[in-house]
Amino acid sequence: MHLRSRLSIKLTLLLLLIFILTGSSLACFAQSDSHSSSAPGELVPATTSDEMSDRSDALKNSKDRDFILRRFRTMYVDAREATYFGSDLMKSALARNDDFEALNIRIVDDPNVADVVLVVGYTFAWDYPFELKHQNTTMVLLAGQGEGPFSGPLGAASVADEFVKLAKRYRTPAEKKK
Repeated sequence: MHLRSRLSIKLTLLLLLIFILTGSSLACFAQSDSHSSSAPGELVPATTSDEMSDRSDALKNSKDRDFILRRFRTMYVDAREATYFGSDLMKSALARNDDFEALNIRIVDDPNVADVVLVVGYTFAWDYPFELKHQNTTMVLLAGQGEGPFSGPLGAASVADEFVKLAKRYRTPAEKKK
């Protein structure tokens, strides 16, 4: 067995042991729409005709980065390249982030109905670079990096935090100065 493979197995077992000992839950919950009839935390497929209309026609051909960032409504999450976690865990981390709901972004399960795509990758050890891309032009709207030392849940939570920090200035109204 290769050294890298043995190291990977040992790290996986170590992480599993840590989660068992700390009682951490790895359950994934997706953001649910408050107007929906589904229970909170239930996965909601986003391929209905009502949700297809959520993709903004005004954004379709726009090349103005700020315009898109302030007005997009739907986001597809693609974390297939992120080692230690996938798209479901990433969606769960976004839904658990207290500030994400204020951004008024609906996570969809069909990339064809999304205004933007959040692509999360992995470089080495604990770096999880991400990019928010406009669906039609593939223009990079936001880019950042989360960290999670050999940990999927920590990496996903870090990416969610960093994404919210970057998107907040475009998505939430500015506070009035006194």
